[in-house]
Amino acid sequence: MKSINLLLIGLMGLFGGTTMAQKMVPHSFRYQVGPRQAAPRQADTSDRDTSGSNQLQFLTQVTQPSTTFLRLYFAGTQLGDGSYLVLEGTDGNRQELRKQDLENWRYSSAYFNGQSVNVSLFAAPGDRNTVTVSGVKISGEPTGSTQKARQAAQPKPTARQSAASSVTYPYAKAVGRFTNGSDSYGTGWIAPNGAIVTSSYVYNSYVKDQSYDVIEFNVPPSVGTTVQHPSPQDQYPVSTAPDQVKQGATIVPFKISLDLLGRMNTYTILAPLANSTGLRPGERQQEYFRISTNPKSSDINDAGNVPVDVLHYGAYAGDSYNGQFRTLHLYQNSLLEQNEYLSVYAGAERNEYVIYNGVGLVNNGVSGITGSDTGAPITYGESNIAMGIHEAGSSDPNLPSTGIGFRNEGLRNDLARFFAAKAAYVDLEGLNNQPTGEIHKAYLTAQQAAQHAPNDYTVYFARGTYAGAVTFNRPMTLRAPVGKVTIGSANGGARQAAESSIARNVAMAEALGAHSRLERPETTEKVRAYPNPFRDQTEIKYQFEEGGPVSVDILNAAGVLVATFNLSNAAFGQNGVQWNGTDQNGRPVPTGLYIVKMNNGRQTFTTKVLKQ
Repeated sequence: MKSINLLLIGLMGLFGGTTMAQKMVPHSFRYQVGPRQAAPRQADTSDRDTSGSNQLQFLTQVTQPSTTFLRLYFAGTQLGDGSYLVLEGTDGNRQELRKQDLENWRYSSAYFNGQSVNVSLFAAPGDRNTVTVSGVKISGEPTGSTQKARQAAQPKPTARQSAASSVTYPYAKAVGRFTNGSDSYGTGWIAPNGAIVTSSYVYNSYVKDQSYDVIEFNVPPSVGTTVQHPSPQDQYPVSTAPDQVKQGATIVPFKISLDLLGRMNTYTILAPLANSTGLRPGERQQEYFRISTNPKSSDINDAGNVPVDVLHYGAYAGDSYNGQFRTLHLYQNSLLEQNEYLSVYAGAERNEYVIYNGVGLVNNGVSGITGSDTGAPITYGESNIAMGIHEAGSSDPNLPSTGIGFRNEGLRNDLARFFAAKAAYVDLEGLNNQPTGEIHKAYLTAQQAAQHAPNDYTVYFARGTYAGAVTFNRPMTLRAPVGKVTIGSANGGARQAAESSIARNVAMAEALGAHSRLERPETTEKVRAYPNPFRDQTEIKYQFEEGGPVSVDILNAAGVLVATFNLSNAAFGQNGVQWNGTDQNGRPVPTGLYIVKMNNGRQTFTTKVLKQ
């Protein structure tokens, strides 16, 4: 019997990849603002302010003349519930950072193109704030190994390869790249439930271990040799908390001559965090990839040709090896039969792999191993139906590109149950217009979900409008993690229910899909709730210019009064009520969207709060 040679080609990528010199420049700026404090001193050391006014106050400008981008760090910064930072770059972009935003961004900012960022503070009355700029990340020059690799010989792209931009390809908005500022490595994409899908190699070697902790969407092309970042609204921090990451791996046994050649195929599912808009990628991008099982060998044989697309932030021949030139590309080819390329040792699991000719989908021709395109969605041609996750390309015609397919039960279940152990989907398109998807268990209408989704399920609504009255007669949680969703007509007919045991959060899909922060909230916001969303308790604060009787009403999505608070002679600058998520009788209210109305005897101000 021939000996078996097992070569884990995917693992070889752990020793490859580009290296970009990153510089963290120390910065010393500290500012304090709070009531009853001394007059301000110089703005470049330690300042205190007594204004306490609803105005945006300039604090400092952070400038680094030898960089192409800036990322600010705010270790030691403490903001009050109603206050926030405003960052404005020379590139015209703006980012607002509240207390929760700072936590999501690990006390840093998004990336700004250019050499300067202005830092301002909106200080709400009564808030005590400390603002510290502790460091600045700037661009660096490529290391020697990267410069040599940039000059390496690269294979010519095949005729079936074609570039695609975020403008011309309809589903490009759902594809992002991981970056550390100067470099990018790996592709991530949005799944139906709002999770980010990529390769475990990308996560373990770059996102987790090398601080490629931001995923960017709608990435503009580089300018000459200078990487360009999208606006902060299109950048998102990703979570590395163990309970927010799901990983898996499998070995692809190739049939090369009479020996066995293997490649590691992996996957990782990540929880993206809300960026400074308060939205996660799926909610803001309003695009995603539906999920379907990949064809097995007999299906490919019967069809004769199954076209596939791989949309990725990798590099083709002719691109610079350096990651800052990696732009969005579309690779187009056809599936190869698993039986033709995989050994009999693979058994029935052969059909779980996606095999296709991927010459050019490599690490820019270097070693023919895992490349920066890793993690990209493998989709049915010209569709947003993902059948698998691209893992490894090859310049060897005897070793085609591979990915793990959604016929793999572990991958399929890990994704379907990532946010909820019991999940179903409503999608007007369905999978090929048939409600048979493995992940979606797709219902084509909200009414079908109301009638047939099992008890206690979380129902994810894909983007679109679901008109008409819908009756939910069993407890379910409704969410809209991807895109803007409107359930029912404007008069709220879709929120009608047969009995009180239904999920009262039908409007959650509307809230999550349509919510966005005002661009200039310092001029309009009078009522705030923090935390929001909340689980156990939220503080509702309001800002009125003079004291007097104040009423606070909390209504559910159908407009029914849930709880009310009556306060008299409210003190200016110290207004607020604590709501523990119970009704007038002290009973917990269901998960869902609630409207807060506050009246000072002359005007009524409203805000929304989401109980999870």
